[in-house]
Amino acid sequence: MNIYEGLNAYSTYLAIRNHFKTNYDYFKYRGKLKVSETSFLKRKDKFFFAKLQRKYKKNELVYFFVANFIKDENMWSGSLVGIESEKIYNEWLKNVESLKYNFKLDCESLQEFIESNNLKFNDLFKINKEAHPHLLVRLLGNHISIETFCIIDMVLDFSSKWDIDDIMYDSVKQRVVKYKPFLHIDKEVYKSIMKKIFVG
Repeated sequence: MNIYEGLNAYSTYLAIRNHFKTNYDYFKYRGKLKVSETSFLKRKDKFFFAKLQRKYKKNELVYFFVANFIKDENMWSGSLVGIESEKIYNEWLKNVESLKYNFKLDCESLQEFIESNNLKFNDLFKINKEAHPHLLVRLLGNHISIETFCIIDMVLDFSSKWDIDDIMYDSVKQRVVKYKPFLHIDKEVYKSIMKKIFVG
């Protein structure tokens, strides 16, 4: 057995973890960072990474870690080889493969919410001192996916205008900012979907 088996998976894990939890930019540095082989060999969890490296290709590993950090930014390495982490990744894959369809469904759900509460589209983004903006509440309540939230932000850039001093929102904002570069979309396509649903 190669004693360094799992080192590449560990390096990818660190790069994605640092991207989501620190100022490190996975895309700026192309996923590269210095990893000590000696410190890797001393890790008790190195066998977890060896197992992951055998199971997934490099690009799959990137998104496996992304999916799991989106779900739980405080996950620990041992949980990554469990059934739950695989389930999270498979659900993420399914969602991303049907991204356009799921986005359309979420937008239709938002339009129903607007109509049933006698609101206007812009009301989704308004900041109220007593409550979070409606769009954020829909995300926190799992009525829309984080992908939908990110895409609407990519189209409208609303979050840069939000001034919300709130620990819960800070966590969401960090995840959204860090996640958006992993969503490779044609903004015009999604803008068109939004126009059809919200403008008619």
